[in-house]
Amino acid sequence: MRALRRVLLPIFCAVLVLTPSFRAAGPLPAELSDVEFWQLSANSSEEGGGFFSENFVSNELGYPYVMPELIQRTPPGGAYLGVGPEQNFTYVVATRPRIAFIIDIRRQNMIEHLLYKAVFELSENRTDFLSRLFARKPSLSTGRNSTPEELFAAFESVPQDAVFYRESLDAVRNLLIKKHRFALSPEDESTLEHVYEEFAKQGGAIRYSVTALPYRGGLVRDLPTINGPVPDNPNQLTATVAVMLGSQFPTYAEVMTAKDPQGKNWSFLATEDSYQTLRGMQQKNLIVPLVGDFAGPKAIRAVGQYLKDHDATLSTFYVSNVEQYLTPVSKLRSFYESVATLPINPSSTFIRSAQIQGVQPGLAQSSIGSIQIALDAVLEGRALTWNDILRLPAQQ
Repeated sequence: MRALRRVLLPIFCAVLVLTPSFRAAGPLPAELSDVEFWQLSANSSEEGGGFFSENFVSNELGYPYVMPELIQRTPPGGAYLGVGPEQNFTYVVATRPRIAFIIDIRRQNMIEHLLYKAVFELSENRTDFLSRLFARKPSLSTGRNSTPEELFAAFESVPQDAVFYRESLDAVRNLLIKKHRFALSPEDESTLEHVYEEFAKQGGAIRYSVTALPYRGGLVRDLPTINGPVPDNPNQLTATVAVMLGSQFPTYAEVMTAKDPQGKNWSFLATEDSYQTLRGMQQKNLIVPLVGDFAGPKAIRAVGQYLKDHDATLSTFYVSNVEQYLTPVSKLRSFYESVATLPINPSSTFIRSAQIQGVQPGLAQSSIGSIQIALDAVLEGRALTWNDILRLPAQQ
């Protein structure tokens, strides 16, 4: 027996040393330090890619229609994952997660979220927020109880203030680089100025735009088509598709003032309390932007590992219509293999948008559905396409 113990003890000790620890690092933090925030973002990100549009703002007007059911389905206190620009803020306010991650293939989207972070931190209320974001002073008096319509009306006819724009850009840079010490590259700083310039130039009239940007070294004609064929000559994209679709996309003001059938505004600018909830998360570094491909090997899995390490569950995943672009089916499956690494439960919910007909306004219809149902269907081979996923039942 002693001889057996002498043989087994070293093996047991070796197993203890070589086996990775699965013990949680502790609950989700109440806030992240600047170093933790930047390391989490940088270490979880992948190499950036391109897309055929500059998503400065969302183009989805149907989001208010899913809000009541979303809130009923997803309890607060979990984690949030999303894609794209400001629509995430509205879903975050509605679902009240402890932490939020925003993943997008475009590094420009990450930089835009850093711009938003700075503007939130620098702006004490909604009026200050819009004033700084659009680089112009309001022409009308606003207050705590002002509606979104009243807020945007105060800036509607006001031109960009060039001096205020430069002052605000300097304040944003100082906050991000000097105070937070985020390691932005010269290219990042140039992107920051480009994004801010567009908001300042267009104000509340800024909208989703289509451009001839390269996509993973290819051209826009290599992408799946949307609302009709993409021209053979990608240089015709802006002239043809953008003219055809551009005027149909909603402005920032229209997105923020959209209402559900009962007339309720759900945007993050709907009330001062909603704005302050979001501002508090930004001040605590709890909205973390990442660069990542949904079909890539790292970003989503890194979020999954972080949540597991902190014994947290993903409550909401806003995917918009990204699944539409995950072709061939191997990319769709790669995405769902990454989703499978996320800690979920029966209430964990996808939020989608699809260009299909329905009662919601705009070019797309928003919907919610069970993450588990979609995950099982894809990995079991029952859902091979975007259309297959859209036909799945919403809940268990």
